[in-house]
Amino acid sequence: MKIKSEHLKHLKEAIDSTLAKYPNLVEEYEQGRFPRSDKVTDLQRRFCFDLSYGSGLNKFICEELYTYMDDSHLYTALKKVCPVVTKRY
Repeated sequence: MKIKSEHLKHLKEAIDSTLAKYPNLVEEYEQGRFPRSDKVTDLQRRFCFDLSYGSGLNKFICEELYTYMDDSHLYTALKKVCPVVTKRY
């Protein structure tokens, strides 16, 4: 995985903080209770990137991570720190 340990820690802390504020978020995604859920082909990817955006990580991702990573590396890191979601709708 191509991410610095301190950057992975920052991702994890921001994501954990958001999940603590919204404890039903995983369940909502699994049940398709989010915008345009009918168009989703990869629920885990959608969840990870939505959660990173909702956690306010866009500036950090653009200014720090994208200096040495691309989307595939970012997704690998996000999968490590985000809960697994299973499509149930």
